[in-house]
Amino acid sequence: MLSFVISIIWITIRIMDDLIIRPFDWLYSGLFALNGIVHVFEGFGFSVEKIFGKAFVFIDSERISIKSGVLDKEQTIYWNTIKSIDYKINKFHIERIDNTGLSLDLSKLDYALKNEIKEVAGFIAKDKNIQSGNF
Repeated sequence: MLSFVISIIWITIRIMDDLIIRPFDWLYSGLFALNGIVHVFEGFGFSVEKIFGKAFVFIDSERISIKSGVLDKEQTIYWNTIKSIDYKINKFHIERIDNTGLSLDLSKLDYALKNEIKEVAGFIAKDKNIQSGNF
């Protein structure tokens, strides 16, 4: 709330002192106002995650779904469409049954979570007789 008030006061002072409101002033005030509005919404119980969705990793016997950041797009692939799966430097490289490729990016996830994902994906791939490489 304080950020929002500061942004309004900043512009008001510039107007009252007959000073030119420069692009920096608008940018500065806009960022403060936006920050203030986000905090006010969260204070009233409206989560930004509810609006944009939250990051997650979901792996089960049917699919792999990964959304590595709040603003990132969800990536989903079903196990029954996978011909082979391989892990190389922060990515799953997947070849589908129709010989098309797909990469699932894990670079934004922490090391321990990546290892757990690799372990679970490797176990499921082995269980489903899917050709797998480095795990």
